[in-house]
Amino acid sequence: MECFKNCCKNFLQKSEKEHETQASARCMYTQRKAELMSPTYFSFSPEGLFHQGDVSAYSSPGSARRETLKSPRPHSPGWSPKAGSQQRLSSSLLDLSSLRTSGQGLGSTSSTLSSTSSMRSSMESSMESVALSGDEQQIGKICVRLSYQEDVEQVWITLTQCSDLNLDADGAEEPKVAFKGFITVPKPIQFKTCTRGYSPDVSFMQSFVFALRLEQLRSSALVLRLQAHGARKRTVAESVLSLRTLGPQESEHWLVLKAASKSPVCHSELQLSTCFQPVNGRVQLQVLAVQNLPPTSSPLSLRFFVTAEMQQVGGVETKKKKSGAVKALEGQCQWGETFHFLLGSLEQPCSLSVRLYSYSSVRRKRCLGQVLLGFDSPVPEAVDQWKDTMSHPEKVVTAWLRLSAP
Repeated sequence: MECFKNCCKNFLQKSEKEHETQASARCMYTQRKAELMSPTYFSFSPEGLFHQGDVSAYSSPGSARRETLKSPRPHSPGWSPKAGSQQRLSSSLLDLSSLRTSGQGLGSTSSTLSSTSSMRSSMESSMESVALSGDEQQIGKICVRLSYQEDVEQVWITLTQCSDLNLDADGAEEPKVAFKGFITVPKPIQFKTCTRGYSPDVSFMQSFVFALRLEQLRSSALVLRLQAHGARKRTVAESVLSLRTLGPQESEHWLVLKAASKSPVCHSELQLSTCFQPVNGRVQLQVLAVQNLPPTSSPLSLRFFVTAEMQQVGGVETKKKKSGAVKALEGQCQWGETFHFLLGSLEQPCSLSVRLYSYSSVRRKRCLGQVLLGFDSPVPEAVDQWKDTMSHPEKVVTAWLRLSAP
């Protein structure tokens, strides 16, 4: 019996302790809640009126606004505002907050404009660097005069002079220079000038006459290669001129001589149309034709096709587009196919890579060259077309572009 009484007594004491612990915890919770809800929890700061982001770390904007409307803020000693002044003060604080919000919108707009301007300046600087790198490869210039006599179907090619030559001496003696040229018709026609002593300005004044049809010439090109005759003969520079605008009126062209490529170069030209469609967030590319295709000695007929791919930093991954394969007729192909490429962002620069391939029934495909449409393209005509396309939305820009090494 005594053991039962002790058990009951211990159980009652334990229940009283648990009740006291719960009561003290409830009391502490009530005090802490009242302390947090009191308006004097935050210390007064003059900057706090304009930087409400500091308050948001402790309470939500809705609760802060309700506390502002309901309870007065602490002020300096000896100053007690009236009820009307408190209401006016609260409304003025709300006006300041709304003004600050609009200021944030203006700030974001200005930051967007500044980022766009900085992106454009970076594009311009990259274009300038590309132009400078191209100028460093220039070796000189050659003046060429062209005319076509329709009554006798003859083309006249005259090489007048070469200026601003800058060649590295190959040996102790100064080399002699000469030009070797050819017209890229299905059966290429070659010619060669006499050698001249090397100097920064060299005069040639030699004319070459060939009997060719005008339609055949307008789909070909004139290739001039500068050769140095010293201890060994070598090709040091090359220049290409399209004969698309050849006519009876004599025209003069100053061609830039650039360092010759060690790998074989295709002199074909692609006719491409581009259109920037910002409403749909895409770029439209139309592959029209190709001309001046390289001749082949194979008895098997070749087929040609084009692939296109969009390149953009942080953009949507685009699937490579491919045109149909067609046979060439007199060094030309016609497609007329249209592709669309989605842009990941209208603020990030982008470019289009268009490649030309050939293949036969017994040979794998071979890349003849590419056209890079963008601000960093090595072909000036491609840069001009891309600038015109991106600067004038919904405008269709068409141009013939020469292939470069892939």
